Amino acid sequence: MSELDDLKKSLSREAKARQAAEDRTEELTAELYETSAALQYRTQIVAEKSAGLRQANEELEQLQLRLMHSEKMAKIGLLVTGVAEEIANPLGFIAANMNSLYTYFNDMSGLIEQQKEALGATPRLGYFKTSQARKVGKLMKRIDFDFIKTDINKLLEDSLGGISRVQTLVEDLTEFSSTDRREITEEDINNLLDRTLNLASNELHYKADIVKQYGTLPKILCDSSLLVQAFLNLLFNAVEAIQSKGTITLRTGTHSSMIWVDIADTGEGIADENLGKIFNPFFSTKTSVTGSGLGLHQVKTVVEAHSGRTTVMSRQGKGTTFRLMLPVDRYAEGQ
Repeated sequence: MSELDDLKKSLSREAKARQAAEDRTEELTAELYETSAALQYRTQIVAEKSAGLRQANEELEQLQLRLMHSEKMAKIGLLVTGVAEEIANPLGFIAANMNSLYTYFNDMSGLIEQQKEALGATPRLGYFKTSQARKVGKLMKRIDFDFIKTDINKLLEDSLGGISRVQTLVEDLTEFSSTDRREITEEDINNLLDRTLNLASNELHYKADIVKQYGTLPKILCDSSLLVQAFLNLLFNAVEAIQSKGTITLRTGTHSSMIWVDIADTGEGIADENLGKIFNPFFSTKTSVTGSGLGLHQVKTVVEAHSGRTTVMSRQGKGTTFRLMLPVDRYAEGQ
C-alpha cells in the first residue's frame, strides 16, 4: 500500500503543479494580453499623433507658400499702381494729341473738299480743264483720296477708342490695386461688374463669351474695392471651370430689400460631396500652388461684411451659379 500511496501523492503533486502551471500561464497570458493591448493603444496614439504632425507640417508648408504668394501679390499690387501712374501721364497727352489730330483732319478734309469744288468750277479751255485742275485731279485719283479720307477717319476713331479703353483700364487698375483705399461709397453694382469685366478681359476673352443680363438696381453703400475682388474671384473660378470654350452670364436684379448678383458658367460643375466645403478656408480641388483655397472663402467673407449672403447651385457637367445677395439699406458697421 505504501507504493500506491506514494503514487497517489506523486500524482496529486503533479496535478497541483500542473494546475499551478496552468494558473500561472493564464496569469501570464492575461498580462501579455494587457501589455499587448496597451502597446497597441500606444502605437495607435503615436500613429495618430504622427499623422496629425504630418498634416500640421503640410498645412504649415502650404500656409508658408500662401503667405509668400500673398506677399508677392501685395508687391505686384504696388508695382501695378506705380506702372499705372507712369502710364497715365503719357497716355493723357497722347489722347489729347489724338483728339487734336482728329479735329485737324476734319478741318483739312473740309478745306480739301472746298478746293475740289473750286477747281471743279474753274472755267474750261474748250474741252479741257486748266493744267492745275488736271494735276490735282490726277493726284487725287492716284492716291485714292476718297479711300484715304475714309480710312484715316476710321483709324483715328479706332485709335481714340483704344486709348479711351486703356485709360479706363489704368484707372480701374489704380483703384483696385490701391492697398490703403478702403472707403464706403455709394455704388451702382452694374457699374462695378463692368469694371470687373474690364480688369478680367484678358483672362476671359479666349475661353468664354460674356452675356450681361442686368436689371435696374438702386445704388448701395459698399466697399467697391472689396466687391470687385469678390467678383474677380468668381469670374476666375468660372473661367477655370470651363475646359475649352463656354459662356459666363452675369445677371442682376432686386428681391424685396436685397440686390442679387448671379455669376453663372457652363463649366464642369462642382461634385456634390464638395458643395458643402467650397467656402471653407484652404479647401481647394486644385493641385497647383496657385489654388490657395481662399478665393471663395474671401467672397463669402466680403459679402457677409456687407450684411449679405452667398449661395451656390451646381450640376456636374452643366455648370455652376453663384448668387450674392446684398442689402439695399444696410451696411455692416466697422467692417
